Order: sequence, then structure tokens, then C-alpha cells
Amino acid sequence: MPITDQILNQSIPMHVRSNHALEHATLHVLQESGVNVPMGGISDAGGFWIYGEVDTETILEAAREALRRLGEGESDLAVHPNCGTNIAVGAVSAGALAWLAMRGTQGSAGRRLRRMPMAVLMGMLGYRLAQPLGPKVQEQITTNADVTGLHIVDVIRHDLMGYSVHRVSTRMSA
Repeated sequence: MPITDQILNQSIPMHVRSNHALEHATLHVLQESGVNVPMGGISDAGGFWIYGEVDTETILEAAREALRRLGEGESDLAVHPNCGTNIAVGAVSAGALAWLAMRGTQGSAGRRLRRMPMAVLMGMLGYRLAQPLGPKVQEQITTNADVTGLHIVDVIRHDLMGYSVHRVSTRMSA
């Protein structure tokens, strides 16, 4: 088994990946149900947070439906177009290609200036080429659509500096 699989399949990373999938699926279900407010989320081994002005009961119902649908095999719900993974993959790709374009220009301001348009173009190309990679990275690395054994414990609303956030706590049964 490759080292990446060994790392990703350990208990804590697997819980984070499953919760990340459930977070995305919950956001999809909320959007499908007509919730049209700015929302976001972040996952950890114990569950996930949903940021946005949404009723607690609505989030609980959406999370339950999302868990059910993931359990029934709707793995596409685990990938979300607004996930930070997409942004990170795009940024790394853009930065790497821009860096490559600037190689060999140390010590010469003129060379750097002449190479700048190429670096910008390469950065844009890197970002564009990375767009199909972000969802693949989500699918293969940052989420796990197999939510077998994952249970929703509760959903608790918190007001944080005037913003509504909900903690969706989960647990994994053996």
C-alpha cells in the first residue's frame, strides 16, 4: 500500500475526510432546498462548522439528508465547486508556473521586468489548467464519500462576533 494511502486511511485523517464530504453534501442539500445565503464550512475530526445565517433545524435536516444520500452512493455530493481545495490547487499551480517563468532572472532587474508578462501568463495558465484538478483532489484526497459508520451527534448554533455559525458534531462507530 502506498504511503499516501497509509496516511489518508488512518483514523483521524479518515474522520476529517468523511466530515469534509458530509460538510459539502450538507451545503449541496441546503442549496438544493432553496437556502440562498452566503455559506461556507470547515471540517475536522469531530465534525464540521457551517458559516451562514441559516436556521439550526434546517441545517440538522440537511445534514441528515446529506448523510443518507452519501450512504446511498451519491458520492458526487462530496465534491463542492467552492471548496478551498480548488483555490489551493489553483494557487499552487499558478505559483509554480509563474516561478518557473522567473527562473534564471536573479540579479537582473531588467531580465525580471522583461520576464514578468511571461510569469503572469504562466500563472494564469497554471490556474486555468488546475481547475479540473481541484475536484479530483477533493475526490481522491480531501474527502471520503464512504460515510459508513458516521453519525450526526448534534447541531449547535453559536453567535461569533455577530455571525451565525453552527457546529455539526459527528462520531464514527466501529
